[in-house]
Amino acid sequence: MMRYMIVPILLLASAAAMCQDNPPAGEIHASLVRGKKRSLIAYAGKDHSFTMEAVGKTVKPSDLPDFVNIDGLILQSTLLPVPDDINLRNLNPSREKDLLTKYMNFELDYYKKKLRQNYYKPGSELVTLKGRIYLLWYFDTPPNSKIKRQVYLSTLFFDQVLDLNIPIFTLNDFAKAKDTLEKLGNSLKVYNKRLDLALLSKQLNK
Repeated sequence: MMRYMIVPILLLASAAAMCQDNPPAGEIHASLVRGKKRSLIAYAGKDHSFTMEAVGKTVKPSDLPDFVNIDGLILQSTLLPVPDDINLRNLNPSREKDLLTKYMNFELDYYKKKLRQNYYKPGSELVTLKGRIYLLWYFDTPPNSKIKRQVYLSTLFFDQVLDLNIPIFTLNDFAKAKDTLEKLGNSLKVYNKRLDLALLSKQLNK
């Protein structure tokens, strides 16, 4: 089934994907490309790439590896491979929604059974942003956890799942986290080529 979720290191002392010395094969993190007037979260694959606009008063690398700080919220953008036995060639909106829901359920099951971490009050909603289907999902962590809620926005990206994740430390930030994720999803641009991130950085800093 799907690769397991990325759980921030503040929550588990190591992420689900970091509980080994090396990250799982196929797991990829997008990069922050900072510019003078705007910043992008970007990924350059062999055949497909994407960018997302990181909108905020302050956008900078986080103190946590592979996380980005957007106005005090820490965000991780991760690409995880879709299993080979799932045919993605003839997707329709209904099947795409089913796949994203199955992905969420698998991750929650892994979190509870394999990592032996409890979660509470899970919720989800399907959203369409610029014609692309996303699953916004979240759950609360145990009361003694420093992180109070995990919030995800997931979508299919060719043969991968693109996961955006924000851990929140106070429930008052939930609406802000949702808004940040949806702004990112709404700004997603996909390219059927490999982007030159060094060139992109130069263009953003002219």
